[in-house]
Amino acid sequence: MPKFLLQILLFVLLSVGLTTSSMSAEVGLLDEADIVVSSRAKSERQQALKTALSAVFVKNSGLPSAVSHPLVKAQINQPEVLLTQYGYSEIDDELVLKANFDHKRIISTLRQAELPVWGKQRPLTLLWVSIEDNGERHILSDISDMDTRTQIELESSNKGIPVILPLMDLDDVMKINVSDVRGMFTDVVSEASKRYRADYFAIADMDQVGGFVRFQVSLFDKESDSAVMQPLIHHQAEVLDYETATNQILSTLAEYFVSQYAFADSGNSATTHLSLVGVQNMAQLVEIEAYLNQLSAIKSVSLHQFKADTVTYKLSLFGTADDLQKLLNINKRLTQLDTLNQSEPVDAVLPSPESEEDFKTELTETLIYQWH
Repeated sequence: MPKFLLQILLFVLLSVGLTTSSMSAEVGLLDEADIVVSSRAKSERQQALKTALSAVFVKNSGLPSAVSHPLVKAQINQPEVLLTQYGYSEIDDELVLKANFDHKRIISTLRQAELPVWGKQRPLTLLWVSIEDNGERHILSDISDMDTRTQIELESSNKGIPVILPLMDLDDVMKINVSDVRGMFTDVVSEASKRYRADYFAIADMDQVGGFVRFQVSLFDKESDSAVMQPLIHHQAEVLDYETATNQILSTLAEYFVSQYAFADSGNSATTHLSLVGVQNMAQLVEIEAYLNQLSAIKSVSLHQFKADTVTYKLSLFGTADDLQKLLNINKRLTQLDTLNQSEPVDAVLPSPESEEDFKTELTETLIYQWH
């Protein structure tokens, strides 16, 4: 295996962790990276720390271009300023430098640069790929030993996009075949996708034509109830090889998800209230507050009231309440019950204000969710 590919593989295995939670996935280890080095020399360590910090900025923003911003570039050129710890280890006879960086200062730099911040909670995508192997076309499975499968894992991890491939076991084989994927028959693919706990599914086809690889990819909302499913995005191109095609497929998905789930500071002082029903104890309260504080759309969280089984928070937002709802809706421990505006009657599930006038003055909108 080429050394540069091994370096990427080590980076993925050691510095990125994905923990599936219901349908969405929590991307872990966003503030550390592992870089293969040839020695412990100071000059090489300095370059490796720059490479590691660049990777951390990209993982936390979702944008590869983030490293070109002057504020980010200045930090990358002095990685020790944000460095919290580093160390060396040997893996498969390779020397690896592990570096950890200050999470708060990473996020603060991105905010100051007015760049998007992508939190840990990210949508999970099921990827159906039609590809040729040894002269025979098939659907790429989770247990395939093809280089393309490895490349998909590498690219999805490097870009911080949780992606799974189908098992292609008996259940899948009975529901779908390679022609369905190659022809992008969305009704068949949608039905076969139901067994998988993913938020989205993507259909990709890669075809070797002469000395080039022609590919196309479409992304769909798995929960769409439309009779005729329309792709959220579609991209096609002709590139040199399968590796480049895989990179572009994952980049296409990344661009969409960043546009939907990574939020820059809008400069507005938007606020909203969030009521969660079904909270039984303080342990759940601690869990909820930890969850809210890591969401990229939320600037600050303050407890408004905890009454009976309902907790209500006042939230200061970087973007809008709609941005917040996008994040809440990919957490399947939450089910939206209602949205209350000023003009609507106050439901018993909400905290009782001292006076109706105070309520109208303070509350513009309350999102109401069931906590499971």
